[in-house]
Amino acid sequence: MELRANISFPTRYRFGWGRRAELAAELKAAGIAKALVVTDAVVAAQPWFAPMIAGAGAAIAGVFSAISTNPTELEALAGLGRYRELGASGVCAIGGGAAMDAGKAIALLAAVHEVDGGLGAGVVATLAFGGARARALPAAAPIVAVPTTSGTGSELSTGAVITDQAAAAKRTLLHPSLMPRAVIADAETTVGLPPAATAATAMDALPHANEARCAPGYHPMSDAIAIETAALIDAWLPVAVRSPDDAVARSHLLHAAGMAAVAFQKGLGLCHAMAHPLGARTGLHHGLANSVLLPWTLGVNRAAIAEPCARLATRLGLSARSDAAASDPVDEVIAWVHALAAHVGLPTTAPVLLTQADLPGLLAGTRAEALYLATNPRKVSDGEILDAFHGALGL
Repeated sequence: MELRANISFPTRYRFGWGRRAELAAELKAAGIAKALVVTDAVVAAQPWFAPMIAGAGAAIAGVFSAISTNPTELEALAGLGRYRELGASGVCAIGGGAAMDAGKAIALLAAVHEVDGGLGAGVVATLAFGGARARALPAAAPIVAVPTTSGTGSELSTGAVITDQAAAAKRTLLHPSLMPRAVIADAETTVGLPPAATAATAMDALPHANEARCAPGYHPMSDAIAIETAALIDAWLPVAVRSPDDAVARSHLLHAAGMAAVAFQKGLGLCHAMAHPLGARTGLHHGLANSVLLPWTLGVNRAAIAEPCARLATRLGLSARSDAAASDPVDEVIAWVHALAAHVGLPTTAPVLLTQADLPGLLAGTRAEALYLATNPRKVSDGEILDAFHGALGL
C-alpha cells in the first residue's frame, strides 16, 4: 500500500494499512499506562482484535464491550464502573461511532468522578451542550482512537453523542479534551464491514461534509476539506460496496470520514438536528437516518445553499452525468445523493414504523437540537421540518 501518512492536524493521526500494531506506542505517547478498551461485541469478535490487544501488552487494563448502536447514559456509567474497577488511566476506543462516543463519555465521566465522586442517572444531561455544567467541564481522561468504520469521524472531533433514554433524546458532549490524543487509522480493520454497513456509515460522513460546506461563516479550510470529502465518497464508496476487500477504496473512505469530522468544525445543520431525535426514538442507525434525511433537508435549505451546491456540482461534474440541460445546482446535488444511495443499496425512506402521531415529538426533538440549528444555513419553520419528516419517513 502506497497510501500512508503521518499527520499532526488536528491531532496525532497514524494512517496506513496494518498500523494497529503501533497501539502500544501510541498509548504510551498519549500518557496512558493502563487503558480501558471500549468497543462493541462485533468488533471484539473480529480476528484482528485479540492479537492487537495482546500486542499492546500491559498497556491494556481490560475491555468493556457492553454498548449498543446508539450508546446510552446507562452504558457509559457501566463503562465508568469498569474503568474504576480496573484502575485505568485512559481510554482506547476501538470501533465505529458507538465505541467512539461511549469511550469519550467514559473518559469525561472519569474526570468528573474525580471531582464529584458518585455519579448517577441524569448526569449526562447536566454535562452536555446546554446543560447546567456544560461550561465548566474538567479535562477528560486521555483517549486514543482506532476507528473501524468509515462514517462518524468521531476520532477527529471534540464531541460525543450519548442517548438519554429517560428523555428519549440524544445529548451532545463537547470539550477540547474529547479530541483523541492519537488516532490509529488502519483501514485493514474495516475490511470485514458488510456492504450495507459500509454504505450506511459512509452516508453519515457525507452529510457531515455537505452540512459543513453549507454552514454559514468564513472557513475556507473546512469548505475545501468538505468538498474533497464528498469527492472521495462519490468515487470510492461504490467500489468498497462492490469489492469489500479493496484496500485503496477502504483507505480512501476511512480518510474521508476523518476529513468530514475536521470539516464540521465549521458546523452542521438541519439534517443532524432531525437525525438525532429520529435515532433516539427508534434506534435507527445514525448514518441511515442521515442518508434518508439529507435530500429533504437540502430542499428545505434551497434558498441559502445555491453557491456551495454549485461548487460541489462542479467538483463532481454532475452536469456531465446527465443528458438533460444543466439544472439548478441544488437539484443536481439532491439527485446525486439519491443516486448514490440507490447505487449502494440504501433505502429512500427510513425503515421504521412511525405514524403521524409521532411527528410532534420528532419536531420537538429537532427544535431541542439548538447546537445544529444554530449553524443551519437558514432559519426553518415547523412546517418545513414536518414536511421533511413526512418525506423521509414515507408518510
